[in-house]
Order: sequence, then C-alpha cells, then structure tokens
Amino acid sequence: MNNSDWMFPDYNKELNRVAVSRSDASIEIWSIGDDWYQEKMIPGSESRSVEAICWQGSRLFSAGLDGNVTEYDLKKLKPKELAPSNAGPIWCLCKCATQQLLAAGTEDGCVVVFSTQDDSLMYHQAFDKQEGRILSIAWHPTEDLIVTGGVDNIRIWSINSGHAIQRLTLGRQERNKETIVWCVAVTRQERNKETIVWCVAVTSDFTIISGDSRGKTSFWNGKQGTLIKTYQSHKADVLCLTLNEEENKVYTSGVDPSIVAFEYTPANVESDWKLWVKSDVYHFHTHDVRDLVVAGDKIVSGGVDTNLVVAMAKETKGIKHRRKYPGFPSYSMVKVASEAKVVMLQYANYLEVWKLGHTTKNSDKSGEILPLMSKPIKLLQLKTKDSERIVCCAINKTAEYLAYSDQDTVKIYSLSMDNQYAMTPQVTLKKVKSKSSLSPAHRMQFSHDGRSLITVTDSTEIQAISLEDNEAVITATIPPLSDDVDSVHLLCVSPDDKMVCLADHTRSILIFNLAKQQIHCRLPRYRCQATAVCFNADGSNLLIAYADQKIYEYNLETEEYTTWCKQTCLKYPKQWLTRHSKIINIQQHPNDQNKIIFHDEQMLCVLDKSQRFPPVEAPLFSYSAWQHQDKIPSSTAFHISSKYKFLLHLEAIKDNWLVAVERTPLTLTESLPPTLKEKKFGT
Repeated sequence: MNNSDWMFPDYNKELNRVAVSRSDASIEIWSIGDDWYQEKMIPGSESRSVEAICWQGSRLFSAGLDGNVTEYDLKKLKPKELAPSNAGPIWCLCKCATQQLLAAGTEDGCVVVFSTQDDSLMYHQAFDKQEGRILSIAWHPTEDLIVTGGVDNIRIWSINSGHAIQRLTLGRQERNKETIVWCVAVTRQERNKETIVWCVAVTSDFTIISGDSRGKTSFWNGKQGTLIKTYQSHKADVLCLTLNEEENKVYTSGVDPSIVAFEYTPANVESDWKLWVKSDVYHFHTHDVRDLVVAGDKIVSGGVDTNLVVAMAKETKGIKHRRKYPGFPSYSMVKVASEAKVVMLQYANYLEVWKLGHTTKNSDKSGEILPLMSKPIKLLQLKTKDSERIVCCAINKTAEYLAYSDQDTVKIYSLSMDNQYAMTPQVTLKKVKSKSSLSPAHRMQFSHDGRSLITVTDSTEIQAISLEDNEAVITATIPPLSDDVDSVHLLCVSPDDKMVCLADHTRSILIFNLAKQQIHCRLPRYRCQATAVCFNADGSNLLIAYADQKIYEYNLETEEYTTWCKQTCLKYPKQWLTRHSKIINIQQHPNDQNKIIFHDEQMLCVLDKSQRFPPVEAPLFSYSAWQHQDKIPSSTAFHISSKYKFLLHLEAIKDNWLVAVERTPLTLTESLPPTLKEKKFGT
C-alpha cells in the first residue's frame, strides 16, 4: 500500500529489463518484453540503504549508506552476498564494460573497486583518498580510467595505479539569499557556495559530461582537462544524467524536474566539427527527478512524484509518446475475507484488518451509491518484529486465520471477534504455534474450507500447512516442479481445494493436483507473462489475464482452451490491446457464469461471454466517435467503468457486494513534499 518515491533505474540490454530502486530500499524488476510489466519486487530493509543499482550481465548489485555493495538473488528475491567498502557509506556505483569489476564512490573520499569474477563479490582495491565525499562515478567504456565527481571538482583516476591523474575544478556558485533588515527584505549574492557534482558520464572519445548543484550541465575534454561548454540547463540542482548507447544524446534532470536533451551535432551542414547543443526540454514530472536511464529507444525516469515515466526517444523527432506508471505493486496487496466481510491491507511492515461497513438499503438503479448504516471499523494493526518487510499475506474466508511471510519465515495467527455486529467488536489475536520451521513464501492462499494454508516458498516449493487444533503442521512439501522454474508470482487454489495453479516469470503456467501430489497439466506457453489467474466456480476452467490484455479460458478436463476462448482470442478491439495498465485481479461473477469481472489501476470491466465482441476497429473508450461510423449495437461484451482511480483491489463477494479499495490521486498528491518554487509572471 506504500508509495515510496523512485530513486535509481538501470537498464539491462541482455535481459531486456529495467531495475528500479525506491527510497525504502526495495527494488523492482520491470520486463520490457511484457509491455513494461512489474514482474518482481525485492523487499527493502530498515538496515539497508540503496543509493545506486547496477546490472552486470544477469547479476544485480546495489550500494548504499550502510557501506556495503549487495548482490541479489533474483529467484529468491533477497540479498545474496555483501561486500563492505571499508571506507564509509557508498554514494555511487558503476561497472567496468571490459572486466568483471565494480567501482564505488564513498563518503570518506575513496574509490573502492570490487571483483565479481567466478560468481563472487569481493574487495579488490582502493584508490588514493581524496578530500571530500565522492558523489558520482563513471567508468570509461574502453580505457582503464574512472571519472568521479565530488565537491568543487571532477577527478580522473588510473585503475592501474590507483592515483588521480587529472583534476577538473568547477567554479563556486552564487546564490541569492534573503537578508532581513528591520522590516525590509533585501536580496544579496551569497558567494563561495560549494558546487556539488551530482552526476557524471564519459564517452568513448573521452568527453566528460557533468551535472552540478548550480543547475549547470557541462561538457569537458577529458584528455586535455579543459571545459568545452557549460549550459545553465536547470533552475536548481542537476541530480542525474544519462547517455544513450550511440553516445550522441544526453538527458539531464533533477530538482528542477524538466528533462533537458542535448545532442551531439555538426556545427553546420558542411562541417565535420561537432558540438553538444541543447535540443529539447520536456515536462513529465511534478517533483524532483532522481535518475534517468536510456533503455533501447525509450528514456525512463523516476522521482519523488512516485511515477515511473517511459517516453519514446527517437533520433529526429525527440520524445513523442510517454506513459506514466503509478508506484503501486503489480499484484494486489488487499485480501478479502468474503464471508466475514473483512478486509486486510498489507503495508511495508504491518497489516491492518478492517470490518466493512454495511447498509440495509437497496436499489434497482445500477451504480447507485447506498447510504451506510455503519462505517468501516479498523479491528487491529499487526506490526512485524524489528520492522521486517512483509512479502505476502493471506486471510481465510471467515477471518478466523491470517498469515504473512517476511524474508525469514511464515507466521500464522488465529483471529476471533466477540460481538462482531457491535460498533467496536472485541478482537483477540493469537499466534499459531508450529513444531517445524515454515519456509519463507513468495505467495500464499488459504484453502476455501479455511483449514489449511498453501504457500509457494522462495525456493519454489509448494507447502501445505494444516491448521487443525490451532497448530500449524506441514502436511506436504513438493519440490520445484521443473528445473527452469523462476520465482512464482501467481498462486490460485481451486474451489474444491484439490488443484492449485502456479505461474512464474518464465511464462509457465501449470496446474498441480494437491491430493495426488502430481502435475495435472501444463498450459501452452504464451508469448507474454500472466498477470492474474482464477478458477471458475466449479473449478473446471481457469481464467488467465496476460500482459498483452487478452483473457484466455482453459478447460482442465479436456486440457485445451475453451470454445469461447478460441472464438474470441483474435477478436479483441485494437484500442483494448493498446492499453498499458495490467490486469491485477480477475474472477468469475458469483451469480453469473457468463460474466468475468476484472480490473487494473484505472478501470473496472465486466466481460460478458454471452455477448459478442465489438468490431476490431471500434473506439472502445471514446463512444463519441461512433457517430461517424456505422451503428454498432450497444450490447457488446465489454462493460467498462472508470469511476475509481487508483483501484488497488476489487472483488465481488456474497449478497451482491462489490468491495473496492482505491487510493485517489488527491490523497497521493497530498502525501508528496512541496515542489520547486518558481517565479511566475505577475507574482
């Protein structure tokens, strides 16, 4: 439920993925091939800081103010190995393109090099100590040289000797400062304000690009140590810059959230001499932009406003199209106890359990909001020990049991309510004891009878945990179902508790028979990942929502797609397939087997299988355009509502109830810090 601001994205061309860290030290992996699907999340930690992240091949590293470089296990989604810098907190990290080495810049003014050979992570060497912290770092693409930025200077280092071979000095900045003289406010120039080099990059021809606290972007001749050109590109600190793969475009941003583009272009048509010129300015963010990265033909930016922005970066026309991805997880962090009408909300290090309000009114008017006879009541808040981050959670239908997993173990609690229909029910929470250790889980769900908990561990094992006599007993542990299985991100238990569906990031979906403890069937591997799965009411069919916005239906008895699925899979309207928000939750309508209810952050949709699809060219989200086309019947399969935003969870339960949990854009905006103050005309 938390919305931490984005910090540092890094692109992996080999895997076609972008890793993005947040201010709470969590890291997310986004799959570009699945239309920017947030496929993995590595939980943060109170003891870990992430100031920089870096891909090296298929390995992911981070560094932070705890003074460690950390490697992550991308299957178990947790730290794998640590290496201390022995030189204080780490502010920046970069990789060597030609060797298996990483370089970190530290608070103590040291460049520390780490070796990653033979799948290891270890201290390699430290360069000479400089005065002042090192806040930015870049490795020359081909030479054994490292460029660092600090306070008032840029240094060039030789990797072989560990000595600084060149120092580039920046001018001190002048800053307007207000001085109060009696009752008159005057402005004076504050001189000798130190200049902080927040970001650096270096090209193959040894051009050094820097961004600093004066709001300036500078281009330097690294061979001669001279300044080529300086631009006052921003009104405040330039916190980040990125260089494209062809080394002919640079993008900068920072406290002034404008993204400024520079292009390496000939001085005139007949000249071979090139220079860096300011080419474009774009406004995608409202608050500080913390980092930028070029990912293929896209530029990715993130910052304090919690939006991850992906924009096109074409050579001739510049950035044309953009998408904003809100900072919410791709899976639901809301669990509903449908029979008890209780909702559990997952936060970073605590759970909240709420009893829903109720109404005695009824209406025949569709969509009418009925008055509540009682408001929602918070029953309890359960905090984790030592602020451990919660990976996943579950609550059974009757709200008698709840469970959660951190990165060490699964914890189960029994929940009882006295006078549950009173204004303030009496709630008792007791921890369920376990004789054996419960492996940490990536996903979990209670059985429909409420007597067992099914988990998928961080080792991709399936564990069945019985809750008889208020004691947790592991009744089955099934090893990984294939050698190439990745971390499982979707888990669903059939209504009769006999089958379980698992989906992982290799685009594999399988049905496992819990009673027989064997694989029932594997679904055909689709071209993109599944984002939501659900069994129908009798467990005979499985509904799958994919990242390309298509919904498939698979029959478990015939082990093939249903007739409806085969007839409609090529008939989806083009406008529907151009959507980028991924489906978070899907279910069959409780009272109508022909209706499928699903949602993403932006909308709720009911898909009626008994009605035909609209034409492929139909403007599904702009019905005003129908007047210029042939008349289309209004009774089509798609019934869409955009009433809620941002929709975190939506679920139909008994008594014709529809539970919706949203976080409105207004509440999100109110939680953000102030933006950069700018002088406007007339103020």
